[in-house]
Amino acid sequence: MKKLIYTLIAFLVLQSAAISQTAIISEDFSSPVGWEMQGNWVQEDGYLMLYYYPIVDDYDFSAYSNSFDVPAGGGEVVISTFLDVYLANVTDERCIISVVAGDNETELWNRPLSEGPYGDFQGTDLTLSLDDFSGQNVQLRFRSFGSSTNALWGWFIFNINLTTWFDHELSALQINGPSHLDVSQEGIWEVKVKNQGLNQETGFAVNLHSYKSTEVLASVTYNGSLGSGETTILNLNYAPDRVHNTMLYATIDAPTDEFVTNNITSGTFLRVKPEAEYSILFWDNDNGIESVESPETGQLQQPHVGLMKSLQMSGIAFDYVYELPEDLPAYDLVITTMGNYCLS
Repeated sequence: MKKLIYTLIAFLVLQSAAISQTAIISEDFSSPVGWEMQGNWVQEDGYLMLYYYPIVDDYDFSAYSNSFDVPAGGGEVVISTFLDVYLANVTDERCIISVVAGDNETELWNRPLSEGPYGDFQGTDLTLSLDDFSGQNVQLRFRSFGSSTNALWGWFIFNINLTTWFDHELSALQINGPSHLDVSQEGIWEVKVKNQGLNQETGFAVNLHSYKSTEVLASVTYNGSLGSGETTILNLNYAPDRVHNTMLYATIDAPTDEFVTNNITSGTFLRVKPEAEYSILFWDNDNGIESVESPETGQLQQPHVGLMKSLQMSGIAFDYVYELPEDLPAYDLVITTMGNYCLS
């Protein structure tokens, strides 16, 4: 009997890991919209923060989110937070998270600062149920009040996700394909789709689009049975008929899908090459100094790195040199970076 119970528990754990809830709202505070902040609440790049300074006695400061609709099936709000407390100065101060629905307000989390810090420096997930607010339009309120702001070092909100379950919910995860083709050369784009709903899915279509066209470039229908939590890859074949640069993306067309916001992939670059012959020289004149920030990694790199990557992804051949050759007329185009030099 014990073996059976343990087996069932293991099965349920594996099933819950395979099926993921859908995040219908995700706020990382990189470009927040609609937040109302009072007193010492401020928004920095990547977090919302209630700061102790300037020190205010008998304070009561709140931050309100933009209003949003809770799905009919309810959901959970997952808040990545860190509350840093100056215990030596604590008296009656509190931090509260509540839901405001019209004229009503309901507390979901109430923490006296006398209990000390909450979470770690990089944020700890706090999961709160919104099932009682199913189908309602609500706001989140982050409130702190008490004798003095000097009782806390800071209350940080790093991320807010509203997740829920749907009976029918497909998600377009990613698209992969060639970055360059000749005219009339056929390419294959792989689109990864996940069933994040509770029911099996069949008979949905995946379409290929271009940002430079209103037409569907290619389409494929999935006639199998995709179980809850499962993923599949569908192939889309397309041969461009003209020279141009564009971004391609894929969409899911499923009549029963209850959440269509995630039915579109991010874009993938495509260069359709001309037949003309040309020669390119790339002169690396960076002086070996990493002076620009990569938008992908945030790390410093030499200026030529991004240019070279763009050319390589586009399938453009070039000669790479550190010093200019004497025979420049042999090239149709010379690309260089100005470099960085120390004057003394």
